[in-house]
Amino acid sequence: MAPDLYPTILLVEDDALIALHERETLQARGYSVIVARSGEDALRALEDSGDAPARAVDMVLMDIDLGAGMDGVETAASIIRSAAAPVMFLSSHTDEETLQRLAGLPSYGYVDKGSGDAALAASVAMALNRVRAEKTALAGVEADYSARLAESQTRIREAHHRVRNNLSSIKAIMSMQLDTARSGETVSALQDAVGRLEGMSALYEMLALDDRGSDIAVKPYIEGLVDTIVPLFPFAPGISVDKNVDDFDLDPKRLFALGIIVNELLTNVMKYAFAGKDEGSVRIDVDAYDETVIMTLRDDGIGLPASFDPKLSGGLGLSLISMLLEQFGGTLSMRSDNGTTSTVLIKAPGLPPRASAKEKAPEPRRSAVA
Repeated sequence: MAPDLYPTILLVEDDALIALHERETLQARGYSVIVARSGEDALRALEDSGDAPARAVDMVLMDIDLGAGMDGVETAASIIRSAAAPVMFLSSHTDEETLQRLAGLPSYGYVDKGSGDAALAASVAMALNRVRAEKTALAGVEADYSARLAESQTRIREAHHRVRNNLSSIKAIMSMQLDTARSGETVSALQDAVGRLEGMSALYEMLALDDRGSDIAVKPYIEGLVDTIVPLFPFAPGISVDKNVDDFDLDPKRLFALGIIVNELLTNVMKYAFAGKDEGSVRIDVDAYDETVIMTLRDDGIGLPASFDPKLSGGLGLSLISMLLEQFGGTLSMRSDNGTTSTVLIKAPGLPPRASAKEKAPEPRRSAVA
């Protein structure tokens, strides 16, 4: 057997003669032996330093009484905490106090120095066999875990693929119906449905691509959603859209709610704000300040009817917005002034206080949905 394949024992023994005898006993049975004369020397042998790398040790054979400095129990505790090597105790101390101190440490046994060379060699061999068996078992567990993880990831990818395909099929069917619809009411309902489905699909895609299971970037989601909704309307080429979305993350539930709100408000703008007009402009701003998400949607269209009250509107869109704002402690304000401005505030605990919400958030002026 090549010398570098021999099991290596770190023998921690302060008595030079005993250390010499024990080293010869172990070497005679094929072990490579490193001798440390103190606890501090043992720790240095197991640590990387500027002078030499850590020694590869298969077992630490630890005397308990090491004279001045750290004793064997303290040294062993430090080695076990760092997982540097398994420890086995070798001592002539068999008093109850010493044995109780050893009982609290996950060691590989205790050998009485007076038990003889054969007992020492047999104890070391059994301890090393136990270490090997534990490593083999652990490797098997890790391999099984890796296989199960790979299988789960494959199933998740397949599930994502099926969901994407199903969503795409539904969108395709709705789009075909939208292209052939003649009734204004049918067209309006399909536009609403396609917009909502696009919002859900976009968020699902971002969740599927993000394996952290954490917050999601708001900017690409909202901007992508706006870019999807506007072209659903035939006069869209005449409408300029300005997107000013701050770069921050939001939890999936609130982001989904924000997406629905943006879809409903923007869809209403595209349906009604530019009636009788071939061109116009829309601006959407999304910011986050003092644990509050602020979304403002402005257009230069015909404005709201004088009698309009969002609380009394029987439309599904504003009803959805109202329910979502109630769930997340938000508000909606709407005003007409050379068009319509809708402002949504949603509470989002945990957002960084990057500025004063009082300074940034517009004050509700007229109609409000809470």
